[in-house]
Amino acid sequence: MSLSQLQQTMAMLRITLADLQHKERQMDAVVQQFRTQLRRLPRQVIYGKTSLELSLSAMGEVEERLADALANRRRLLVIKKAAREELEALELIKRVDEARSKLQDLRERSTDGAPLAEAIAELRSLEQFIAENSKRAEWAITASYQERSEAS
Repeated sequence: MSLSQLQQTMAMLRITLADLQHKERQMDAVVQQFRTQLRRLPRQVIYGKTSLELSLSAMGEVEERLADALANRRRLLVIKKAAREELEALELIKRVDEARSKLQDLRERSTDGAPLAEAIAELRSLEQFIAENSKRAEWAITASYQERSEAS
């Protein structure tokens, strides 16, 4: 994946996460609304505004809608978590790629003349960063791929 493709994918994931966050807030409002309705319905029977049968029926419908809203919210959070993990993996890949480029630049500069102590320290630091984070990126991508394959 080229850098521009990676950046486009990351931007798309950020937009998707923002949309998911907005949808989550909407679902939270719906859940709150259903809970408020469930609290208010018994009072209507007590004060004689509606019959017991009508209130029981209405409470049943609201409970079903609430359960459905909660289930949808739970599914949304699963999708949001997967999108967040995918974005984190891509950000890690980008950082590793940037570190590799910087490492290559340092190596090229150090062959032009005697490497400075700072350059050697930075080379070692970059090599360590790449080694550690390449493994993490590989794990994140592999785990994500395996989860998608198992779900299919």
